[in-house]
Amino acid sequence: MSGCHCPNCGSKKVVSRMVNDRLWAADPRGSAFEIPLRVLVWSCTACKLCWQGEEAVAAREVAYQKALGRQPQGRSAANVD
Repeated sequence: MSGCHCPNCGSKKVVSRMVNDRLWAADPRGSAFEIPLRVLVWSCTACKLCWQGEEAVAAREVAYQKALGRQPQGRSAANVD
């Protein structure tokens, strides 16, 4: 992410990494299920804050749509296990 800075301290000393995550969701009938996925997490080396950006939100949406058997709309860098 070009020009990324920490939302807490404003530092540009940020790093990103992919982490395993899980999303609990419900199908249209209300049955709950778990979706494993990988999301991008950012961390600031100056103040140690960790956060997820738009990429993580997009990855969750794509994973949910794929789990329901739908074709995701738009472009995303989602990594679904």
